[in-house]
Amino acid sequence: MSNEELLNTDILRTRIMDLEYENLSNKEVESEIRRIYYEETGKKLSAEVTVYRSDDILKEHRKTKIDSGFDGTILHFQSEEKKINQAITITRGSELGEKDTWKPIDWTYNLMGIFVGGTDNQYSDAKRFDDEVNSIIQNKENDLPSIERYGFGHSLGGNNITILQLMPDDEGEVRFKKVYAINDASPTAYQLAVIDNKFRVSVNDKFQINNDEDIYTIPENELKAFTEEYYKNKIDETTINHLTAEEDMLYGVSGVRGFLEIGDRNGFLDTDPIFSGIRELVDKIPDQDLRTIQMFLSNYSTTYNKDGFDGFIKELTGFNPAVVDSVLNARSEFSETVEKVQKSMNDLGKPFTDITEADNFWSVVKESVTLPFDVVGTNINFQNELLHGLFQTIGNITELIVKAVPMIIEMTKKLPEVISSVKVLYENLDPILQAFVDVGFISQVEKDEIVSYIKEIETSLVAIQKTIDESLDPSLLLALNSKDPNSQIEEIIEIVTAFQKIHSEISDIQEAFEGLKNVDTSFMEHFSVSAHAHGLDAVINALAVNKNISYKNNDMYMSPSGNGEIKVNISSSVRIYQKGLSITEEKESNVKKLKALFDIEYLEDYQNRQREIVTQIHTMESNPSQYSYLLYRTLWNPVGGYYTLTTINVNEQLFPFPSKINEPFSHMIETIEGEIEKEKVLVKKIRDSIEELFSEEEKITKMFDYQYGG
Repeated sequence: MSNEELLNTDILRTRIMDLEYENLSNKEVESEIRRIYYEETGKKLSAEVTVYRSDDILKEHRKTKIDSGFDGTILHFQSEEKKINQAITITRGSELGEKDTWKPIDWTYNLMGIFVGGTDNQYSDAKRFDDEVNSIIQNKENDLPSIERYGFGHSLGGNNITILQLMPDDEGEVRFKKVYAINDASPTAYQLAVIDNKFRVSVNDKFQINNDEDIYTIPENELKAFTEEYYKNKIDETTINHLTAEEDMLYGVSGVRGFLEIGDRNGFLDTDPIFSGIRELVDKIPDQDLRTIQMFLSNYSTTYNKDGFDGFIKELTGFNPAVVDSVLNARSEFSETVEKVQKSMNDLGKPFTDITEADNFWSVVKESVTLPFDVVGTNINFQNELLHGLFQTIGNITELIVKAVPMIIEMTKKLPEVISSVKVLYENLDPILQAFVDVGFISQVEKDEIVSYIKEIETSLVAIQKTIDESLDPSLLLALNSKDPNSQIEEIIEIVTAFQKIHSEISDIQEAFEGLKNVDTSFMEHFSVSAHAHGLDAVINALAVNKNISYKNNDMYMSPSGNGEIKVNISSSVRIYQKGLSITEEKESNVKKLKALFDIEYLEDYQNRQREIVTQIHTMESNPSQYSYLLYRTLWNPVGGYYTLTTINVNEQLFPFPSKINEPFSHMIETIEGEIEKEKVLVKKIRDSIEELFSEEEKITKMFDYQYGG
């Protein structure tokens, strides 16, 4: 094979990339790679596979650094016999949320890292991962040819892998022999200006800019042309291969300012014949509006780099996700305390179940605290329990309020800016929506509905700001702990009322968002199709178009010749057959062990005992005099003489092994073997029926026979 590229077709590469989105162990990854390779090539993958995961390699690094959201895998294929030595770096695409958090870290990087060019943290993690694994591989002692390295990436992963290729390694060489980017987020000039210092200097010299923000003032077409020429002169761009669906949402936005076209693309995939994508629509968005967004978000790049997602959101809006996390963690404990107070109130004759409004609740609390001692009754322990629960609840509420003060202060500062941004959106939305109307994505009525919902959001935000200004003075909130219980309760009533108002406005905002989501527009349908086209499943099936093969969840489906109506999950059928065969073989092996154990413990033991008896009889009959001492046990010694045994004749009758033991066991074994045989016939029928259905497909038989387990 002489180290020729193993994963040498688009569909093979895409299916291997798709494994990145499945939570598989390293052993399962290897097994799936072997299965997919055999399904696509009809050949056994004759190389060892070593799997390296970013979660393992970057584990120590992540203990001290902000989580960039990067995930990736490197596959090392090696065989001294076949002279194979290849490594494939796979950078994973965007995920809505990370494994252990609600925060959309990947998509925040898409915005801040790619569109704005405000950070390089995912690229840095991808580079560190690739460098460390490459060092591990290079230090292995073996008799292998020089390593050939390839890069795979989908979506955001396509962006990372492309930039890894654009940036030279430590020796000044390109990293990969070939890079394959599928439905990738193209690099932008703004992103490269942060990552590549030499390029940034060239931009500054070319366009005479003095500070970071000035890059957004460069005419978009001029910056794009300069950047593309700069990198095309640095590397052979044919080493970067793009595989793109025409309907893909990222391709749809790739005409936006700053996005580059570097690399080789042999046409486009058609994942939906009746839909042409959203590129035409996005191209209608004024460049001036996009520039305004970039410059606005660029102000928060430093915070995003330093403090990650939490810092970025807090700096942008005043909203602190860390406060949300602490409130979520304290909520269950707080609820338990409230329930105890509710129970105490009920026991005092106050039907708390009828109290639903916060002001009613606190009026009852206030009344209970100010009651004369004897009104409560003689049960002093009960009163103490009530007061303890009450003050515990007040303390918890006060603590939560105080914790929220920094957030309220920040919201006081930031809300006007957010409201201003929403107003700008509201005022500038009309021409954008009109473009949607012009291309037929929405109707005039739908446009008016959208504008109305945006206005509702603006109105609610203004109301929230007003409530904060009037009722949530941070200095008063911080002073709660120093006041007497009576005053505390009165102020808490006002604060809770203010929070209720804010909650009500937030509910209105949520309803407005729900309304926006439920506007019945063809645009949402088009966007849904575009989002589907972005996924690897759509790409895989587009690559298999006009064949009798389709794919779902990385399983291969086949249709018999001339009958596209029937689709059979070949991958699953092979798994069922091989698993069924494995189970029956295991059962047969266990039955053999059981029979052998029975033979040893019963039949052979019985025969050995009979053999020992016969041997002993023969010894006694051959040497009777040796057993003369036995006579002295039953006879008196003759006076002056002795007895000698001259003859022994044994009339033995040795019976065979009892049938009452052997027959039930034999019957049980026959029954089990009969059931196993039925299972084997059933499993074989599955294979026979599929082979008959696909009689013209020679590789089907081979797939059933090949064991691809890792």
